[in-house]
Amino acid sequence: MSIKKENKSTQYQLRLSDGFRQQLEEQARIDGDIALATWIKRILRKELSSRGIEPKA
Repeated sequence: MSIKKENKSTQYQLRLSDGFRQQLEEQARIDGDIALATWIKRILRKELSSRGIEPKA
């Protein structure tokens, strides 16, 4: 019997005011992202790249 090792990523909680969250969700929709988390990760990867850092998966 083999045990499958799951590759789970760490979760982070962010406190966002309602207005700020709405702004972010609107921009995510404009950019075509389904979920705010997906949009935030994409933006963060873009920022790392702009600093010359290759984002890890």
